[in-house]
Amino acid sequence: MQVFRKGIKNLHLGVYPPHGRVRVAAPLRVSDDAVRLAVIGKLGWIKRQRVRFEAQPRQSAREMVSGESHYFLGRRYRLRIIEHDGPAGVALRSQTRLELHVRPGTNAGQRERILHQWYRRQIKQLIPPLIEKWQTVMGLPSLNGASRR
Repeated sequence: MQVFRKGIKNLHLGVYPPHGRVRVAAPLRVSDDAVRLAVIGKLGWIKRQRVRFEAQPRQSAREMVSGESHYFLGRRYRLRIIEHDGPAGVALRSQTRLELHVRPGTNAGQRERILHQWYRRQIKQLIPPLIEKWQTVMGLPSLNGASRR
């Protein structure tokens, strides 16, 4: 359980997925004993939330084989593994298909690493325009000249 002290009026109790982590935001003026009593009073509710999280279906472990579903930008794509003697790469071929080009004999861990590297490259291309847009909206100075990682 994590307890955070804040300049707020009321105590806030939250239970978060996937494992039922408990977080308490407590006003500065409330004692540790009062926080403890409030949490004890809500133990039944906390346990029900944890049971609910355990009952939720979780995404199965990825095997990195053709036919699996993978997500990109909130859309589901069917993975198609293409083995060839060339450089590894990833390509979106349609609205529903994601192709992973790998060398023959590439294991699941290597395939997953290739896909994650592709995700990182995609996100690095998508973020700068969003930063520029929201800097303008929020009235912040532009970081055009600043170095980016």
